[in-house]
Amino acid sequence: MLLLAPLVLSLSLGFLRGGRLQALGEHPWRSPLLPILALAIQVIAFLPDENTSPVARAFAASLHLLSYLLLLAFVWMNRRTPWLWLVGIGLASNALVILANGGFMPVPGRPEGYYHNNTVGVDAQARLLFLADILQAPSWLPLARAFSVGDLLIALGVFALVQQLMVAPSPPAGIRQ
Repeated sequence: MLLLAPLVLSLSLGFLRGGRLQALGEHPWRSPLLPILALAIQVIAFLPDENTSPVARAFAASLHLLSYLLLLAFVWMNRRTPWLWLVGIGLASNALVILANGGFMPVPGRPEGYYHNNTVGVDAQARLLFLADILQAPSWLPLARAFSVGDLLIALGVFALVQQLMVAPSPPAGIRQ
């Protein structure tokens, strides 16, 4: 949900600057279905209640990590796209802390043993907490919640990428970036 506000803001600003939404679709994306597949996998991963059993947690954690691998593969395949490198650094940061914590993102303030969707309560075994969801959105923002440095980098990268692609002239037909 953290990406929704910067995305809407970037699209709005892109329109105000004379940009075209169609330009995003005209960009020569490689493997454009990977992010959609990754999102679908995350939805499936967190359908079961992770608190019910270690098997449900292992299933969710495995699919969660797989979704990040797919997203990182998409970034790598499209690495020449402006600003996607920043999105990639944010994704890698999140993937690293999630991998180090058994497939879940640690969130301070949650009880030990707490599992909900892709998060886990911080315990004495938590690793790489400086990359975890330790930043807090202001409470006056809708859907205020904790977020990570990786989330912030992804949001900034998506904002800049949308601005670049919406407003920049399209490459001539037949030329791949």
